[in-house]
Amino acid sequence: MTTTLPFAARMLFASTLTFLAACSAPASPPPVAATASATAQVTAADATRASSTGARSASSTGANAPPTVPLDGPVDVDRVLAHLKVLSVDIGSRPAGSEPERRAAQYIADVLKAQGYTTTIETFTYPARFDDSSVTIGSETPFKGALIDGAATGKVTATLVDGGTGLPEQVAAARVQGNIVLMRRGGLPFAQKIANAQDAGALAVIIVNNEAGPFHGTLGQQRASIPAIAIDGARADRLRAALGQSVTVEAAGGTRTVTSQNVVGQRGSTCRAYIGAHYDSVAEGPGANDNASGTASMLEMARVRGTDGLCALAFGSEETGLHGSQAFVAAHLAGTAQFMLNFDMMGRIDDAIIVGDGGLTQSILGIIGRGSDQPLRAGTFPPFASSDHVSFASVGLPAVTITSGNDPAIHTARDTYEAVRPADLKTMLTLGDAALAGMLKTLGRR
Repeated sequence: MTTTLPFAARMLFASTLTFLAACSAPASPPPVAATASATAQVTAADATRASSTGARSASSTGANAPPTVPLDGPVDVDRVLAHLKVLSVDIGSRPAGSEPERRAAQYIADVLKAQGYTTTIETFTYPARFDDSSVTIGSETPFKGALIDGAATGKVTATLVDGGTGLPEQVAAARVQGNIVLMRRGGLPFAQKIANAQDAGALAVIIVNNEAGPFHGTLGQQRASIPAIAIDGARADRLRAALGQSVTVEAAGGTRTVTSQNVVGQRGSTCRAYIGAHYDSVAEGPGANDNASGTASMLEMARVRGTDGLCALAFGSEETGLHGSQAFVAAHLAGTAQFMLNFDMMGRIDDAIIVGDGGLTQSILGIIGRGSDQPLRAGTFPPFASSDHVSFASVGLPAVTITSGNDPAIHTARDTYEAVRPADLKTMLTLGDAALAGMLKTLGRR
């Protein structure tokens, strides 16, 4: 899932809104027993290769001995756990536009191809803000900062001096000329703090938070000619201990173009129904629940319910703003499909909900039952929150997200394979598969 606050701003298709939503050894689809059903070849080498041949490229397969994949049910949570392990352990963190994200896309494409889908990898680009600002004390490992909006970018190495809260008399007493000034947050606006240091000849400014935690600052309409970065208050003691020592400030931020990709698996000539999940993660963690669990569940449902008219979608770059689903909708306008089921976090049940189109939600609840023996209910995301179903709803297609609910570990290093609860995952998988099976019957599909 994505969140706008405190993580980042997001964009809806065709309009700006805010909302929520979750390297290693070569990866390959988990081996399974041979059956008489149709099979397809997938190799470990294929699973490590990302598509780089343009906006729409066919998934390739290799010539090594293939595993075989039965193309019918019932759903098997062990298969889901195998996919989940590849994505969150073997590949690991899958940030938008990264090589691990591309490896994950190729793995998903190969799995879908093995399951009998015509599979393509569709690349897309979008502009994204970045901030690689940092402070380095001597030869220590740099720690992250945040560029203060309106300050200059650049890299400066000099002696660190104490500028208090940035009052003119404090700056004068610190003899800041030719040095880097450490200031505490508070007392004066950021623009005034930095102007006082700049006027006194400082080379850069570090503003440390007055409490634990990071922050972002801005100079408003003003501009500074020296770099200035904001630092987590948890670093205050270490920075004060470095007064009089050489430190390096690197203020680096701006906008760059990110290239990501969606995986599209199609059965038949026309998409009558969509199932989807985002497969990227934040950089801070391996994204097991958010959203390797949703992707792995979607792959298993695609295996069991594969029928003409079902299209399985895996979205890149969801964590940075639903960019993958927006790109798909912009290219395909949701086609002739009748509904879209999105799966986002399936591995830890805590207030499991269906979010989105009311009519579709009620249809699903009618299929799976509304009794106390199953956890799903109609619900809404918190403020500033959503998931990829929103992109489809924006063009009028009934769409929902099915989620196991709250998980405080998402977007952190604690969102691991080991933290996923297999029993919860099995429950959500079974419910999701029942919902899909019931909705396919409304289209005359199995």
